Amino acid sequence: MHSILLARPHPFIVAEMAPLLGDLGYAPIKLASLADMDSLASTRLRGAIISLAISSSTGATAAETVDAMRRRFPGLPLVFAGMIGIDMATQNIGRLFAGETVPMVVGVDSPVGVHAATGSRAACLYISKEQIADATRHAAIKAMLKAHFR
Repeated sequence: MHSILLARPHPFIVAEMAPLLGDLGYAPIKLASLADMDSLASTRLRGAIISLAISSSTGATAAETVDAMRRRFPGLPLVFAGMIGIDMATQNIGRLFAGETVPMVVGVDSPVGVHAATGSRAACLYISKEQIADATRHAAIKAMLKAHFR
């Protein structure tokens, strides 16, 4: 079974995203600290989910988490989750990639043609808490996650 790293777990990610990942056949792994990434070298990771919340149980900022992910797992597809709209999330995500090419941010409501970039380092997904809480969007979210974590 492939795993998805909850790299900066927030309670809503653990409570609401983990079941969606399980439905897709992925085993969520909750990261306790950035130092724990070293022990995951042999794990079959298909991607990572990073909360954009101000604080995290890992004690690391979102920028520190992205930097650690890029160093330890280059090319691993990233998903960001938060409680803000996609416009603000896109700005925040852009700041996390200082000195790097900023990936295209693809949201649940992005045009279908944009979704073709998923699954590569050139794109990342953004899913809001509001979207995860809306059961009518679960099919679209699952399709995006499956395409991104292929």
